[in-house]
Amino acid sequence: MSESAANSRIAFVDASALVALADRDDASHKAAADAYQDFLQSGFLLFTTDLAFATAHQLILAALGPPTARTWLAQCAIHIEPITAPDLEKGRQRVETGEVPSSAPLSDAIHLAVLDRMSVTEVFAVDQQFLELLDD
Repeated sequence: MSESAANSRIAFVDASALVALADRDDASHKAAADAYQDFLQSGFLLFTTDLAFATAHQLILAALGPPTARTWLAQCAIHIEPITAPDLEKGRQRVETGEVPSSAPLSDAIHLAVLDRMSVTEVFAVDQQFLELLDD
């Protein structure tokens, strides 16, 4: 992110929120749309990772089909932060050592590493399991 972004309020957007925003039939769609507006109105810069972006596309493709998934790719203008090799390694270590619950996917542990690296504390997600990791 740019230097000006580093001085702004920043929030990570998880794949679960991206999917909930895209899928009007998702049980979390209304809450996600409201939260999205709240983040924007509060002046947050939103970002996701390449991993979360790819995961969201995969889920949208499976749930809503190729035409919707292609349209989503074309229209989703969120900043995408690349996962680094150290993020991957730190996430892997968190899983191996039990720092995160054994039921937590590696992707969640990697995202925790990204949040640590970027000193980001605000998260937009509807995945309860991921949100619980933030409380630990």
